[in-house]
Amino acid sequence: MKEFDLEKARSGAEVITKSGQEAKILLFDRSNKTFPLVVILENKTVYYYTEEGKFYKDKPSDNDLIMKL
Repeated sequence: MKEFDLEKARSGAEVITKSGQEAKILLFDRSNKTFPLVVILENKTVYYYTEEGKFYKDKPSDNDLIMKL
């Protein structure tokens, strides 16, 4: 498992969730300080993430982002 890297993701590197779902970052600068990333999972549902790729601000989740190998 490769830890989420915001700069690599901005450069186009592929990301997935810890549970293995495909993830595509649609927007990096949403006007929300806590959850600025807009991400679509498995081409179905849109979610908001922290800059660290966290689904929740204060606890781990299988939906947290990691770098795809």
